[in-house]
Amino acid sequence: MVAVISVSLPDDLVKKVDRAVEQYGYRSRSDLIKTALQTFLEGEGNKSSGNYRLIVVLSDHKASPYVDKNIVGLIHSYSEELIALYHQILQGPYCITIAVVGGKDDWRTIVRKLRSLNGVLGVQSLPI
Repeated sequence: MVAVISVSLPDDLVKKVDRAVEQYGYRSRSDLIKTALQTFLEGEGNKSSGNYRLIVVLSDHKASPYVDKNIVGLIHSYSEELIALYHQILQGPYCITIAVVGGKDDWRTIVRKLRSLNGVLGVQSLPI
């Protein structure tokens, strides 16, 4: 059985979805959105056998001058789980922070808190 759900999207996101459908060869918007949701849910829910997570954060220090300090500080506050931390300035006002964390499910809390920071453009979490 397949459930039909309605999702409201801003016009600019619909245009991006339509471009991605054409560019990546999806049959429809629904197929692209299904794939995106499956990828997101599998990435958020899976654990690797080593129980490590790679957390990648893209930030804009123009939107929030202290965002990078807040990101690094937040990740450091989980020092018992922290395996590695890397921060790189990118072009323009952007930075990327990459952390490898271990431990139980604390990565979920870290990701949730990172996503709530002003100036964070995106957070991805992957099992490794």
